[in-house]
Amino acid sequence: MSLSLSRIAASALVLALASSAAQAQNDAVVGFDNGANGWSINGIDTILPTGGSPDERVRYPDPIDTFGIAARNNSNTSFLGDYAAKGDVTLSADFLVNYINFFGTPAPRELVVILYDDDNISGNAAQVWQSLGVLDGNGIPWTTFSADVTDATSATLPAGWNGAGWEDPVTFEPILPPGATWANVLSGVDRIEFTTYVPGFFFGFTHFDVSIDNVSITSIGGGSAWSDQGNALAGVNGDPVMAGTGTLVGGSANSLEVSNGAASALAAMFVGFTDSPVPFKGGTLVPVPSLTINLGTNGAGALSLPFVMPAGVPAGAELWMQTAIQDAAAVNGVALTNAILGVTP
Repeated sequence: MSLSLSRIAASALVLALASSAAQAQNDAVVGFDNGANGWSINGIDTILPTGGSPDERVRYPDPIDTFGIAARNNSNTSFLGDYAAKGDVTLSADFLVNYINFFGTPAPRELVVILYDDDNISGNAAQVWQSLGVLDGNGIPWTTFSADVTDATSATLPAGWNGAGWEDPVTFEPILPPGATWANVLSGVDRIEFTTYVPGFFFGFTHFDVSIDNVSITSIGGGSAWSDQGNALAGVNGDPVMAGTGTLVGGSANSLEVSNGAASALAAMFVGFTDSPVPFKGGTLVPVPSLTINLGTNGAGALSLPFVMPAGVPAGAELWMQTAIQDAAAVNGVALTNAILGVTP
């Protein structure tokens, strides 16, 4: 297959994949090179052009005594909304601490991430939060703090996560409001904060000189994105083999590989987003084709189609693929690879 044909085919595949992304939220990294994107620290969203990780940053420059700091966002939809639609994700942010002083003495402060549902059924703002670690009052270099948000449809709080918005009448500890669960908070997140305001604690006036950079939400990969679905039809070299490589994470390099086919033969790769096996040329065609890409094998009976996965394809999207190869030795002149299934993380 010529390089130009390979590029055309890969472009067609990417366009087909991108068409399934209309309802998805993209992974996002806010590095402040293109604005604050809704993020501020205690209302300060002034971007400094240097001193970040590596360049721009937002700094809370110790203007007054305050009880704590909160890097918050209530407008950037990449971090808000229905987390079940986002799949399992990691929330993270980089922090630089010049100092945290309590009446002139360096004071450590715990950092937590809080997700708020302001429209919860209880009428109270329901919160789920996790501790990320400690900001050392003596100062720390740029350090990444992160938390995983997983299994967003479960009613139970995952290990490490806590509830707030209500108070236990016996222990007086913060808990989720009545009727609120992990799942219904995550179905409609209205605000997010990386903050030293730990639910259930009180703080005195403190001086903070803290900066933030690279606030991100990224999909969590897990296991292989590809699986063999069988249904090959033999040709001159036995069963042609199709395999997928790569993670299918938005922006990642992936490739579709075919081997064991007839040499220098015409081929057609069928791409679909669902399966419904039907008889085809004496074998079984598994995908419901949304796109057919015309290709060709090389002298070794192989072909390769690399592509970059577009951003925004929903987690759990299914990509069904199978290739037909012209082959005089096949039962009806066409051999079929096995079908493969790719599932986006």
